[in-house]
Amino acid sequence: MKKLDMTQMLNRIRRFLEQGQEKKALTLLISLLPADKADIFAELSPDMQQQLLPGIGPEDTAEILEGLDSDEAADVAQQVDSTVLAQILDEMEPDEAADLLGDLSKDLRLSTLADMESREDVLPLLRYPDDSAGGLMTSDYNVFPDNTPIGEVFRAIRAQMHHGEEIPYVYAVDEQGRLTGVAPLVSLIRTHPAQPLRAIAETEFVSADPWDDQEVVVQLVTRYDLLALPVVDARGQLLGVITADDAMAAQQEEASEDIYRGAGIVSLGGQEAARSDLLVRGPIWRVWLVRIPFLVITLVGGMLAGGVIGVYEEALQSITVLAFFIPVIMGMGGNAGAQSDEIFIRAYALGQIDLNKFHVYLLKEVVVGIGMGVVLGIPTGLITAIWQGNTQLGLVVGLAMGATLSLSTLVGYVIPYILVRLGMDPTAGASPFITMIKDISGLFIYFSLANLILGNML
Repeated sequence: MKKLDMTQMLNRIRRFLEQGQEKKALTLLISLLPADKADIFAELSPDMQQQLLPGIGPEDTAEILEGLDSDEAADVAQQVDSTVLAQILDEMEPDEAADLLGDLSKDLRLSTLADMESREDVLPLLRYPDDSAGGLMTSDYNVFPDNTPIGEVFRAIRAQMHHGEEIPYVYAVDEQGRLTGVAPLVSLIRTHPAQPLRAIAETEFVSADPWDDQEVVVQLVTRYDLLALPVVDARGQLLGVITADDAMAAQQEEASEDIYRGAGIVSLGGQEAARSDLLVRGPIWRVWLVRIPFLVITLVGGMLAGGVIGVYEEALQSITVLAFFIPVIMGMGGNAGAQSDEIFIRAYALGQIDLNKFHVYLLKEVVVGIGMGVVLGIPTGLITAIWQGNTQLGLVVGLAMGATLSLSTLVGYVIPYILVRLGMDPTAGASPFITMIKDISGLFIYFSLANLILGNML
């Protein structure tokens, strides 16, 4: 649905609710796709949500809750009677239901679980944190003893109700429930029905421990291009399966938190999620506490950079055109440093960088930085020389651009590495340090070159 149509639909539902026409509002809401239902519902005021909730069936409510943020879903669920909530959670995927239950008050969680038909599927998932492999896994997958004939596997799958998350693998286990192999569904189609499952199950497979962090899960799914990842305990028993879409959702959550940390909007203790609600509705003193420390480093760097400019004040007074190119050189250096910083952090998060072989990746980044400095420095110098009619000035700007880009690329790669080695979060501290070093070194290079090449004009 187009954004304009969504806006119109939202306005129509609001208008019906304001007029007391709940049935018409419900009809419109329920007719939408699951993701659109959740988006529309989230935009309604709490009072309007309360108007709609009693008339929405368990299946539609489950789709809405699955599409909401965890905090929003918990707020809505807290307003629902435990008996009704149990029916709603029975309609949800086990992993989604477990996540929501974990966000509820203890009394509501226990009373809801008591009424749930699927509690046996959900209870094992509540043992693990939301951001662990156990918290991401689902108990809704196809598993059979490894001696089961292929024909019987097919009959059992056909007899099952439609799965909300279709996992394209069948998992083979031994008598103790230990995972012995993984078979793609397509392989079953090509195999004689009398053959046992173990005959086609791949015995070399990748798995996760239930206590692994979700970052480990993302690394495994990405590295081995998996559609689903089995979770096994220390004894090799199959506990659950993580689908690729759940792993990617976890990756998106991690990336969002990294972006917030890099912007300096995560609490110093790191105990709260990166949520804009803190900055929008939190107390002023808390907003200051969250944001100011990360800006102090940049402020110090700016003051030191100002000191560099002060040292070369006479040069600026003699050749005022030098000031024209400071923003260009500083801006390009900042962009190059940010690129290297983000490339390192993303590669490190995805397990693509071996810290013990960091020098190999650093050497490549140095070559990349020098290349970018040459490619961008030469035309910048030529344009400056032609524009200002001064070859020496063009040489200064071109060399300063090339040197600053090369150095910023190096710094942008090294700083997050150092922070990781020190056990610090690179997303929180790298950017301010890179900005400070880039500004001071870039200005020093620029004015030093100007003093060397344009000395006769100063």
